[in-house]
Amino acid sequence: MELLPQKISKAIFLCATMVSNGQRPFDILKEELGSAQDLLSKYLIYGNGADKAPTGFMLEKQQMKALYFNKSPAKDVALAMVSMRPIPLGPIMEKLSLTPEKYGATRRYYIQTLEDHSLSPDAQEKLVRENPPEGVYKIKGSDHCPFFSKPQSLHKTMLEIAQKP
Repeated sequence: MELLPQKISKAIFLCATMVSNGQRPFDILKEELGSAQDLLSKYLIYGNGADKAPTGFMLEKQQMKALYFNKSPAKDVALAMVSMRPIPLGPIMEKLSLTPEKYGATRRYYIQTLEDHSLSPDAQEKLVRENPPEGVYKIKGSDHCPFFSKPQSLHKTMLEIAQKP
């Protein structure tokens, strides 16, 4: 959005860290983690060697299921688990420089997932309050992966946003 705002007619943030200028996605996640931050340290990956900074993290399957797929059908969770890869730290640790002329000119919409255990509904509410988008939609009964837990509701919501003039 910052690099090519003229190419983006609408941005949809789906239970995502919709950050403000000067903020890192990790800042939002850190608030969510709280005391679990120490727990997460055991899942860090040191792709450049143990003496270098961590490059990513990978949760155990049970934790991923509890955080991301708490309302998703078992067959979808099984398929997703095969595709899961470590989460790189670089992109979430970078402080973003966002301008009103570019990032601010893009129409933003936020879709909240109300049964999300990864980015809680309270955290999503705070993101929307601190960086108000043009529209906010809520999907009841959805976990962090509404494309599995509530695909019809997600489809309907995205169509509604797409059809806005």
